[in-house]
Amino acid sequence: MDNLQNAVNRIKILECPTGDLGYRVAGILEDYKIANSNEITVDRDARFDRGGIEAYTTTIPSDKNQSIVVLAKSGSEDYVIKVIDAYVN
Repeated sequence: MDNLQNAVNRIKILECPTGDLGYRVAGILEDYKIANSNEITVDRDARFDRGGIEAYTTTIPSDKNQSIVVLAKSGSEDYVIKVIDAYVN
């Protein structure tokens, strides 16, 4: 299994404060040597939303043809966000 898939598998089990999602995803990608965390962008992407689950697209500067879509759901009081799924797009 390659580093990108290992990183995606780790992102799939992520649960963190809502405002930290982008930092945590970027940190995981840096841990797996995908890219430097300051170069990674994680943006809200409503195109992939489904049934109350919010989508975020992660842009990896070293490979413009690939991105990671992270599907996450906020807790009842919006303090914690839990990743439901993540995949390479």
